[in-house]
Amino acid sequence: MSHRTLLATGAALAALSTTPLPAAAQAGGDVWQFRCPAAGTVVEQSTGSQIKYRGEASNNPGSCMLQNGQRRLLGYWQVGEAFYRAGGREIAQRVAGPGVNAAGTQPFTFDYYTNNRTNESIHVQETWRVAGSGPLTVPAGTFDTVRVERRFQVLGSNFTFTQTVWFDRASGAPVSARVEHLNAIQGPTLVNWVANDVVAPTARAAAGR
Repeated sequence: MSHRTLLATGAALAALSTTPLPAAAQAGGDVWQFRCPAAGTVVEQSTGSQIKYRGEASNNPGSCMLQNGQRRLLGYWQVGEAFYRAGGREIAQRVAGPGVNAAGTQPFTFDYYTNNRTNESIHVQETWRVAGSGPLTVPAGTFDTVRVERRFQVLGSNFTFTQTVWFDRASGAPVSARVEHLNAIQGPTLVNWVANDVVAPTARAAAGR
């Protein structure tokens, strides 16, 4: 899912907050350590689109390759955007490396400069966190999920959105996304969806026999 509407290409200037994501859950806690969906996994979205996975991106833990050659943070967010250069690598390293507390993490805030649709420089602040875990029922079934929350704000303006994505803990696949807009017209690609189906490689192989 692309956020190029606001996150145009160009040099990003990061100012990482002094409060990083916790490295891992406390002893005895519920740790979520992200792993990419297995090669061949397909997520059928209610929007009519598909996400087809090719496996983990080499030398980029926390990033996954799609069959069309795209690399995505946590298998979902495109890595060619300004937010990734500013803070995406840190998010990936924490969630896919030592893991984080699935029950919730402290917010991780960073900011950067980029260009908007009219090529004007804007100052963006983003806050990411793991916001909890639990079962989620969508048309594809009921999944044990962890939800990641992303808050986006253009400083000095009234444009903001909060995006929440639910990930299936067993497969690593995203199974739902919800976006709350204050000014939705500026972010038409940020849409709500649920998984109509999540097809694992073994199921696809069996269907082909």
